[in-house]
Amino acid sequence: MSTDRRYAAVSFDVGYTLIEPHGEAPAIVGALLAELGAPADAATLDAAHQRAERLFLGDYLRPLNGTWEADERINRLYLRYYGQWLSELGVDDPDSRHAQQIIDRYLDPANWRLYPHVLETLTTLYEQGYRLGIASDWVSGLPRILHRLGLSRYLDWALVSAAIGFAKPSQQFYRLVPRRAELPPERIVHVGDSYYADVRGARTAGMDAILLDWRRRNWPKLDVPLIYDIAELPELLAEQAGKNS
Repeated sequence: MSTDRRYAAVSFDVGYTLIEPHGEAPAIVGALLAELGAPADAATLDAAHQRAERLFLGDYLRPLNGTWEADERINRLYLRYYGQWLSELGVDDPDSRHAQQIIDRYLDPANWRLYPHVLETLTTLYEQGYRLGIASDWVSGLPRILHRLGLSRYLDWALVSAAIGFAKPSQQFYRLVPRRAELPPERIVHVGDSYYADVRGARTAGMDAILLDWRRRNWPKLDVPLIYDIAELPELLAEQAGKNS
């Protein structure tokens, strides 16, 4: 690999960066309701979803919440999240059995698929000599999904919050990326879909970041490179290398 390149390694977020669910939460909840004989129309599902989402985001954006540092904490949040959702839809779930069914279906490795161009892009970067790894807020079972989708063979490291006891956007979490990559932080760029968790987090450890937004959200003026398809990444890295030469 050319030594004049700005970066020697690329770190990736996973959910909504490399992979997406076949069935989003509303579809899974809707399917369960149908099985229970209590179907809900799309508008009712969406309204309940939006209210439950406020609970979820309120926890996720709460500083030092610690939720994503352990499997049991993650599961507890999801039980509250789906429990509220089901309650608003009139489903009685006193023992959280139905909420747990939704969680299990959502996190099932079979529920996840690659975004377009992911394998081709990782192959290109791998062949160009970049070291590749992932850094994700996820339950400790994430490696099963990575293996099923053929991602494991590209990865030099895999940091999964529930397995290591630290979560985004903490400096403790992101400092582990250079250690696992065995490179100084300025030689690594982190790619993810969240400005809060990925861009700000990576910067706390001295790494640069790239925002990858498959969903094409409306952003204010950004202070970070933005791409809408992972296939744009090799060219962007080449441009960065040119600026560094």
